[in-house]
Amino acid sequence: MNKRLSTILASQLLVAGVAFAQSQFTGKVVSQDDGEPVIGATVRVAGTSVGTVTDADGNFSLSVPAGQKELKVSYIGMDDKTVRIQGNNMVIKLTSNEHSLDEVVVTGYGVTRKAAFTGAASVISKNLVDKRNDANPIKSLEGTVPGLQLSTGSGQPGAPQTIFIRGRNSINSGTQPLYVIDGIPFNADPVGARMSEGVELSPLANLNSADIESITVLKDATATSIYGSRAANGVIVITTKHGQKGKTKVNFTAKLGWESLPSYTNNYKLCNAEQNIELATEALLNSYKENGASSTFGYYNEAYGLGLSYDQQGAEDFYDWYTGGWVSKYRSTGKSTDWMKEITRKGLIQEYGFDINSGAKDASAPTFYLSYNYLSNESFMKGRDLKRHTLRFNLDQQPTRLVKYGINTNFSYSETNNGTGGGYYNDPLTQVYMMNPLTGVYTDNGDWNEDTTTGYNPVALRSKDGDKNKATQYQAVISPYVQLNLTPELTWMTKGGLDLYHVKEFGFWSFLNPQGASMNGRGEQFTNTRTLLTITNTLNYIKSFGDHHLNVLVGQEGQKTSVASSQLGASNFPVENLFEVSLASTPSAATTAKYNLVLGSFFSNLQYDYDNKYYVSASWRTDGSSRFGKNNRWATFWSVGGKYRVSSEKFMEPTKSWLTDLTLRASYGTTGNQDVGDHTDADYYSWIVARDIYGYGYNYAGQPGSRHEQFGSADLKWEKTGKFNVGFDATLFNRVFLTFDYYSHKTTDMVFAVPVSYLTGLSEYYKNIGSLSNKGVEFSVGVNILQNKDWYWNLTLTGSHNKNKVLKLSTDDPIEGSISITEAGRPLYQWKMKEYAGVDPQTGEALWYLNETGDETTTNYNKAAKRYLGDANPSFFGSIQNTLKWKGLDFSFQFNYSLGGKIFGDNLRYDEQIGSSFYENYTQYVYENRWQKPGDITDVPRLSTDDSYANKASSRFLMSRSYLKLRSLSLGYSLPKEWLRTVCLDNARFFVNAENLYTWTASDYRGFDPSGVGANGVQWWNYPLARSVVFGVQLGF
Repeated sequence: MNKRLSTILASQLLVAGVAFAQSQFTGKVVSQDDGEPVIGATVRVAGTSVGTVTDADGNFSLSVPAGQKELKVSYIGMDDKTVRIQGNNMVIKLTSNEHSLDEVVVTGYGVTRKAAFTGAASVISKNLVDKRNDANPIKSLEGTVPGLQLSTGSGQPGAPQTIFIRGRNSINSGTQPLYVIDGIPFNADPVGARMSEGVELSPLANLNSADIESITVLKDATATSIYGSRAANGVIVITTKHGQKGKTKVNFTAKLGWESLPSYTNNYKLCNAEQNIELATEALLNSYKENGASSTFGYYNEAYGLGLSYDQQGAEDFYDWYTGGWVSKYRSTGKSTDWMKEITRKGLIQEYGFDINSGAKDASAPTFYLSYNYLSNESFMKGRDLKRHTLRFNLDQQPTRLVKYGINTNFSYSETNNGTGGGYYNDPLTQVYMMNPLTGVYTDNGDWNEDTTTGYNPVALRSKDGDKNKATQYQAVISPYVQLNLTPELTWMTKGGLDLYHVKEFGFWSFLNPQGASMNGRGEQFTNTRTLLTITNTLNYIKSFGDHHLNVLVGQEGQKTSVASSQLGASNFPVENLFEVSLASTPSAATTAKYNLVLGSFFSNLQYDYDNKYYVSASWRTDGSSRFGKNNRWATFWSVGGKYRVSSEKFMEPTKSWLTDLTLRASYGTTGNQDVGDHTDADYYSWIVARDIYGYGYNYAGQPGSRHEQFGSADLKWEKTGKFNVGFDATLFNRVFLTFDYYSHKTTDMVFAVPVSYLTGLSEYYKNIGSLSNKGVEFSVGVNILQNKDWYWNLTLTGSHNKNKVLKLSTDDPIEGSISITEAGRPLYQWKMKEYAGVDPQTGEALWYLNETGDETTTNYNKAAKRYLGDANPSFFGSIQNTLKWKGLDFSFQFNYSLGGKIFGDNLRYDEQIGSSFYENYTQYVYENRWQKPGDITDVPRLSTDDSYANKASSRFLMSRSYLKLRSLSLGYSLPKEWLRTVCLDNARFFVNAENLYTWTASDYRGFDPSGVGANGVQWWNYPLARSVVFGVQLGF
């Protein structure tokens, strides 16, 4: 042992001696085009095997043997360059020779040259993120990344998004990707007291988009398996800006604009007053003709002795009597209400920010990036807004060749005013579709009108005296690191991370809300504090041996998540304008919860390439998680990948004139999903108030009590996903860039709740039993149509197809609801419901198919058979992106598209009501397509006040999910630099960014926006995505 140790020490001293005998040179490699650092460039002493690669800042340090005078610098996508050694702090500029926004891949544990990366990943540059108006910068990924589906169920500023990367990989466990910011995992899970109502807060909205350098989406096993049990759903790596060597730069940005209600189909717009009267009276007469004295019209006319005639005028008079004079008041004043117009506005958007990018000529001096940003975003929906402050400070310093250290920090504070969740009856948008245009916002005395269809006044609810839902968020993300350059090839790094998030949310159901008024006001206060601590240690060895390049990484990581929450509720407030929960006299809820999660990991990654032609990689990770039972607490995940640059072979020489580059890729590996619950590893008993995590308090006669809430499972383990990927990248004529991938994922050991006998006191326990598959293709085709000194024009098309299938469930029986079914052998979100057969042309009655063959129909809904009617998954989706630059002018736009899939309009069962709610309102679709007389061919049944079947769930409300959306448009002009010298400016750009400008949908679609509907395809009264237009200026000093 002592002899071996002596040998090791002697070899290390020999290496150190050789290093000191050589000359040490430092420098930086940047892009000739924009001065940005080139990460992962190969710097080699000409004529030798001595070399290194540039770090995340483009810097390098190299020991040059005596007598050597030249360096050779190379990077895929840029021309090779040979330069004479001219001392330390050399700046070497490389010229781009091909289309490449994603020349490096940031994996979170390091930076890899795209040329050596064997996996599947997409990189979004800061230029695209900067051109978006979203408060949540992650929404810039929508449509831009092949294989990534993003939906936002709410138009609330800063609302969270749902992302599926290459399909949904689980049914009951977590489905969202892992987020990594500057190498540290980030807890992006939405929070909120009323998440079940659709009111959610996203920590990702606390990021300032101007601070982001790039966003990398990692997809296949080679890219993600190093993250192990957190990577089954993909990984999104966010890299923020850092200080650069050279001149100190100061940038200022100001934006001013608005957001408004987006365009939506005419058939989903509401009827005006005259149309409403016409339809209501028609419904009354239709019902009387069919049911006589038992109809609504006939019964009340006879029972109250109204003496009204059974004709058009009599029906209108009855409508007036039934509603308490709404019709006569409208007839006398001519005033009606456009409720949609009353609850919406042009919401003001303001954003101001500055950043300082420090400069230092001395290589040992610190560099830093400091920024502040203020955003105020009023929603187009009255009473909703977001105000946010962010402060970022990133510091890096390398005082000696041996040591480099730094810290990344982000602090944010935001206030969000929400309403009650979209899709719920006391939500203003829901109420709009129930409001009768004959009723007004105010009474004749100027008070809020409570004599409405439902008793709610959506405008009053959004006023200063109406409902309250205010959330205040505080977040601090701090990540220090120390890097030791043990030798030119060997680097040790220790990195820590603290993600501290706190939210305080207050809700108040006011006296203007019927629910609040019945309780004399109802208040609720919710707090949640989440702390995520991470410590990562890595050892990285990078070495070039002639044409051989080796990159080996080993590491260890520990992570602890702590969550504490509380919720207090009370009602019966003394006066209307006092909202503190402590002032109410009747407590209704008092709960607290607290839990901790621990994850320990060991990992490694190896990359090797020969002659920049043959590439192989492998990764391995072992995780131990407190989420799982003692028998399966640890699990191992791995991947292997290979890449072959065919175009570098000699036999490809004849194709060089048109085939610039061609590489083939393949990979396979496993990833895991640990998001299966927070306390599934042990039997436990619940004590009083901590019911959310530990259960409910069961007290008796004043004594505290507990109950066995959940069976533990010592055998519960990770869900595992096996991922296979094969693809190619090609460049033609140095102008056309193609990427294609085929993938196949299979998730096994899915966690399901398995029923147990009620004699146990419980109803279920968790078990690994299910499986699911996703298969698909994705591609990207980019063309540089023009590329010269003055012009740059690029057009890019992306497309994706994913097909999922449930392979196994917890039992042989499918999970079936009223409109959908989860069944082995079929895709997720499979529709199964009663099939609508249209309208009987002679009677106007609704028809349904009586049997599964569809050869008989019935007017009795209860006798109709259920049928499989497609699914909610789009068949194909992607985007068309255009970028055009001419001298100082730049213009870009993006269209997103989706083809196939079906949406079920659950809201349409009420919006297109045919039955007893005749006194509400109707959509234009009903007005223009309803059955009116024998012989009419239509899909909308005759109007009625007594039909109990017409609005039952059936394929009548299934619609196409296809759409084409003009997602974004940007126009800017940068002033010539010679104009700016006299005013001490480095750059000045004026611009306008517009989003969500218009959406084209299938003719049968009735709603705001199919892209805002969730993956399950069920459309409720979704808070629509806003249309926004923002003008701005960027100044650089």
